Amino acid sequence: MKHLDQVVDFLVGELGVGYLKLDYNISVSPGPDTGGMSAGAGLLAANRAQLDWLDAVLDRHPRLVIENCSSGGMRTDYALLSRLQLQSTSDQQDYLRYPPIAAAAPAAIAPEQAAVWAYPQPEFTDSEIAFTMAGAMLGRVHLSGHLDRMSVLQRELVAAAIRVYKQSIRSAIARSAPFWPLGLPRWDDSWIALGLRAPEVSHLTIWHRGPRHGTGGDPAQVTFPVPHLRGIPAAVQVLYPLHAGAEATWHPATGTLTVILPRAPSACVLQLA
Repeated sequence: MKHLDQVVDFLVGELGVGYLKLDYNISVSPGPDTGGMSAGAGLLAANRAQLDWLDAVLDRHPRLVIENCSSGGMRTDYALLSRLQLQSTSDQQDYLRYPPIAAAAPAAIAPEQAAVWAYPQPEFTDSEIAFTMAGAMLGRVHLSGHLDRMSVLQRELVAAAIRVYKQSIRSAIARSAPFWPLGLPRWDDSWIALGLRAPEVSHLTIWHRGPRHGTGGDPAQVTFPVPHLRGIPAAVQVLYPLHAGAEATWHPATGTLTVILPRAPSACVLQLA
């Protein structure tokens, strides 16, 4: 512990580091059994020692942000979530497989803590870049990918997502509660939806993964209920991406929303207010 404290204090206090990503890819398994303790008691002691160390680090450096990566979300427990500011949701690298993870994450993690990777690549189409960016915009955006190799237009598509996130979404996330208009996602669903409901505004991300996922037909539109806004003449707006063919129509009498995403894969972020 002394060595760890010295390293962290040097990085933060001397070098000004403000963000630490704790991956810690080990498994203690049943726990140590030295000192006459049972394996379970040893495991509990090791767990409590880690938590005590984290508490002391954050007491000394209250402005330090620590991410609990934990092998891509394998240690998503509230002993750590109650201490650390954000939690990596996955190391999934297939952008078509990330939507059910990103959409289901708020069932276990506060949306403002749920870090979702957005990793657009220069070989992606514009629709694929927008797909991976939209998937992170109702949580903590983890921006990656070879942005340095992108064209000017590709970088602008990424930058547009970050502008929308900062200007229209981020401030509402911590005041929002999640909802799932299409139900909790299944691994092979073609259409997936996640909503965040704040007192004055609701945001939704809609993914259309196409016929590779799910069974049966794959129409270009989906209609689903948003019951907390039923009877309210809310205005619906496509926040991102613009000029990509996404359309949304709100039906206040039935409390339903119809979304058209003509291409697959594609995704959009909507605002209802």
